[in-house]
Amino acid sequence: MKKWIAIIVCLVMCAAFMSGCGTQKEEETTPAQENDPAVVGTWSEDYFDSGYTFNEDGTGRDTFWDLPFTYTAYDGVITIKYEDETYGLDKYTYSVTDNSITMTRQAEDGKSFTYTR
Repeated sequence: MKKWIAIIVCLVMCAAFMSGCGTQKEEETTPAQENDPAVVGTWSEDYFDSGYTFNEDGTGRDTFWDLPFTYTAYDGVITIKYEDETYGLDKYTYSVTDNSITMTRQAEDGKSFTYTR
């Protein structure tokens, strides 16, 4: 009898474990909003010879470090996820006017950077 109870407990635990596998969170299944076309292009500044290239397809490159990334840009927020996990994820609020973009880091330092096209 104890053997059958142990087997049933194991089956119930396996079923509970498997039901959690492969399910996606709601935000993962929600289609991403289209990126703001105003950010597409290559943006640079002369002081540090740095900048970003934002492509239409949601990919880009940090031109100072030559690091590829993917990004989203909408509702005034750019989120950059570097392919090299060492660099992680950066979030900036942004505004585009004429041929310049101002990006303010959403981190403790809150530094702002302005780049031109």
